[in-house]
Amino acid sequence: MSYTSLLIHSVTLLLQSEGAEDRYGNTTQVFTPGATVNARVQPVRSTSQGGREILANRDMRVSWFQVFLPAGTAIDALDMLTWQGKRLQIDGPPAVVYDGTGEHHIEAVAKLIEGG
Repeated sequence: MSYTSLLIHSVTLLLQSEGAEDRYGNTTQVFTPGATVNARVQPVRSTSQGGREILANRDMRVSWFQVFLPAGTAIDALDMLTWQGKRLQIDGPPAVVYDGTGEHHIEAVAKLIEGG
């Protein structure tokens, strides 16, 4: 079985544009759709916060995923990706994983925030 056969999910990279400004001249985050690549997205953990007495009916759930991407994928800690209609934020710098011959794949942790 090859590594690429394990990349069973399709993700679209959303790359943060440098120096983007809103209509008032303030620096803002703008994400430009990048490549769609095969990846593997695996849940790592989730947390729930809230309750009526704490957030007035606004429960929030944060989920983290381990994302495995092909070698050479251009992604960094400021980018996002879409997977199954959800937008996940890269949480920290992605790691390049090497094998005995060179770059094997990229691993990144992604975070999904729902509610709140």
